[in-house]
Amino acid sequence: METPGTDDTDDRMRLAQTMNSMSATSTISKPDVESIIQAVATIIHSQMIEDQTAGNEIDEDSELFFFSEEKYIKEKPESFDEKRLELLRETPKVENINEFMKALYDCAQFSPEC
Repeated sequence: METPGTDDTDDRMRLAQTMNSMSATSTISKPDVESIIQAVATIIHSQMIEDQTAGNEIDEDSELFFFSEEKYIKEKPESFDEKRLELLRETPKVENINEFMKALYDCAQFSPEC
């Protein structure tokens, strides 16, 4: 005998409402590394677009400036022609971020739980 409000339909509806049509396919004991990396790549890409749209730039005094292409362009401007500058300043696609993160994950030889 089921208690009112706990049938399968209610559970699916609650999941759909809280997960915005996404469902969790991994667990703590068996994480789906591919989908986690894809989700993180999508979030990073979204943040990059948001920062770009807002006109946000990394301050030269910030520790994050070390990771900015602008730091290296500024140090050796003669090393970069217009085409290369355009490529460096282009926002990477989600697929590129995903590939990069997978390569890092593979090189670091993390266990899936990490």
